[in-house]
Amino acid sequence: MIDFLPSNSLIQLITAFTAIGTCLLLWKFRKAAEVRFLILLEFFVTIWAFSYALEFGTRVFEEKVFFSQMSYLGIVFIPLTYFFFTTAFSQKFSLVNKQSILLSLIIPIITLILVFTNNKHGLIWKDYTLDSSTNMLYYKHGIWFWIFDIYAFTLIAWGIFNLVSSISTFTSFYKKQIRILIIASLIPVIANLMYIFNINPVPGFDWTTVSFVLTGLIIAFGIFRYKIFELIPLAREKLLGTMNEGVLVINTNGIIEEANPALIKTFGLNKKTCIHSNFMNTFQQFPAIIELLQANEDRFSDFELKHNNQTFYYQVRITALYDQRGKLSGKLMVLSDVSSSRLAEIELTKKNEQLKLQNKRNEKLIDDLDAYAHTLAHDLKNSLGAIYSSSDIILQAIEEGDMDAIKQFSAVIKESSAKTISVTNELLKMATAGHEDVKTAPIEMQHVYAAAMAQIADMVADCKATIELENSWIDAQAYAPWIEEIWINLLSNAMKYGGVPPHIKVGCELSGQGMVKYWVKDNGDGIPEDQHTKIFRKHTRLQPDKAGGYGLGLSIVKRIIEKLGGKVGVESTGEKGAGSLFYFKLPAVRVEALTEVQ
Repeated sequence: MIDFLPSNSLIQLITAFTAIGTCLLLWKFRKAAEVRFLILLEFFVTIWAFSYALEFGTRVFEEKVFFSQMSYLGIVFIPLTYFFFTTAFSQKFSLVNKQSILLSLIIPIITLILVFTNNKHGLIWKDYTLDSSTNMLYYKHGIWFWIFDIYAFTLIAWGIFNLVSSISTFTSFYKKQIRILIIASLIPVIANLMYIFNINPVPGFDWTTVSFVLTGLIIAFGIFRYKIFELIPLAREKLLGTMNEGVLVINTNGIIEEANPALIKTFGLNKKTCIHSNFMNTFQQFPAIIELLQANEDRFSDFELKHNNQTFYYQVRITALYDQRGKLSGKLMVLSDVSSSRLAEIELTKKNEQLKLQNKRNEKLIDDLDAYAHTLAHDLKNSLGAIYSSSDIILQAIEEGDMDAIKQFSAVIKESSAKTISVTNELLKMATAGHEDVKTAPIEMQHVYAAAMAQIADMVADCKATIELENSWIDAQAYAPWIEEIWINLLSNAMKYGGVPPHIKVGCELSGQGMVKYWVKDNGDGIPEDQHTKIFRKHTRLQPDKAGGYGLGLSIVKRIIEKLGGKVGVESTGEKGAGSLFYFKLPAVRVEALTEVQ
């Protein structure tokens, strides 16, 4: 029966209440697994300390033995809860499961059974001795006591190892927490060793429970000074592990403190080697990242990364990190994958460019159709006029019975009609050139040129023009009907705007890059250089007094040649009598290809 409260009991009661206070302090953080184990540990310390207080408070031998037995309801579970607390805190959750907890309970439960049945076997205590002068109960320990002691110290040593090993994997913020917990863990261990090996200033008094007073105070200090468990590693690991954004933390020395799975996967890093390495070595293949991390100010930039022939787009934000005193402690880099939005933007840009190009083609097609309409009227005017005049003459010849005149002008009508049909067909083909691809083939330029000359033979005769071919022909890849019209246009212009009489030179030459340059040179007054580009525009006539028409010929020539993959131009100094050289370029054709066509 307890009839007084000695100092030993008072110390143990203070220990018990301190443990209870620690439990209450930790209760609001109980959602974390490690905190729940720490609360259990403090609860079992309370049982141990309270039982000791009762033991020291009684002088009855049997009561002392009973309370000593009751203290084991806390003692046997403390090493176990401490081990699981450190295991969970160091994120080794594979060991924290029902199976491992149940297996680890075997020895504590056996120990409890042996404690409460000790009188039958003496495996825990072989003998008890009560010192009436100090009211201390001294024990002679049995074999199972030492087995349990080895078990307990193994778990505690393993727990301390968990905390020590966590220092190398957690950031500097968590390292401060771990150091505090290691110090708090070592104090009860030292106190228990003092009791077991009788290195004790007060013989028979177990300082282990008292040491938990100091342990509780140290943990309380860590809670309020370093916010232990307010930013616990569990939340950190879950947050960083599930983030789609890559996260990198470096300290002021450029050492990588943290790199989450998303960032490691993005850059193809090795987590074991990149943590605690210098960022310049880790990102040596990514100079753009090094440049961003070296900048003195916060940065926000775009970053491209190619992987398996595919380009990924990221936004990188670099932010400086400061400690509680406002001193720079490192940098944080957050990498966000914006590939989907950027690719959609690129695709939208392409679509816009295609629409702009299509609109431009449509506008050009409208201009072409307008030009073709004018050209049709321009080129068919003479043919239709000849048909109309010939029909009048034929009617008059019929009345007069002049069969020769009828035959002659019937032939003119037939020839003019055939020409009209031919020109109309070709103009219809050109009208579709804006939105239909013609099939090009190797052509014999000699034959195409001869066909064009046959059509303008009357004009050559009327103008008394001389046309000189300077070299042999080089064949090209083109569309023969269009090229024939081009020769007609250029030769007609040379006779219209050339000298009197016109003296024209025609030739061709290889101009490099697989192209053939065909040209027509007249002996007119030439064209000033500042007007070279104007003459290929629609409705442009530099000398309207020399020839009729609508000024459409050269604009059509330009459109046709560009459609065939070529180029047109003019060479002239503008000097009087120096003449002008008009040219067009077409892809050259191999002799073998021309033979195959033939």
